[in-house]
Amino acid sequence: MEEIILETIEWSAPEYTHKERSVDWFWTIGLVALVGAITALWFHNYVFAVFIIISGICLIMFTMREPQMITFTIKTEGLDIGRDKHTWKEIKGYNIKPATPYSKLLVMTSKKFLPIYTLPFPPELTSKIKENISKVSENIEIAESPSMIFAEKIGF
Repeated sequence: MEEIILETIEWSAPEYTHKERSVDWFWTIGLVALVGAITALWFHNYVFAVFIIISGICLIMFTMREPQMITFTIKTEGLDIGRDKHTWKEIKGYNIKPATPYSKLLVMTSKKFLPIYTLPFPPELTSKIKENISKVSENIEIAESPSMIFAEKIGF
């Protein structure tokens, strides 16, 4: 079998779309966490109360953090996602979903846990990416994970 040589394509994109939150959003998260913790204490579930408070604090801290820029690379050896490297043997298929400001490259891997990756990329690279990946993987219908869709809907 002959080796397929791919043109190297590299781009950077934020790990998620950052949204500015109002002060009301932070108050709402704090109040929901407080009410949840008080309810857990009412039922004498002290560990769950601590868990709810820590979760609320982590959620507030995570939304205040700016997203990191991640470098994605498509090359002959495989697909690099930041520091993670995936060979073409691990990748079962791909699909491209147009969106703004970044289109989405959905990649299905052979992993058992979290097998689908959603990679944002600039829309102007669509034809170049499709042309390269189609040489080593097949275009299959991949649906975004329901948790990803839900998180985007509620603004996470």
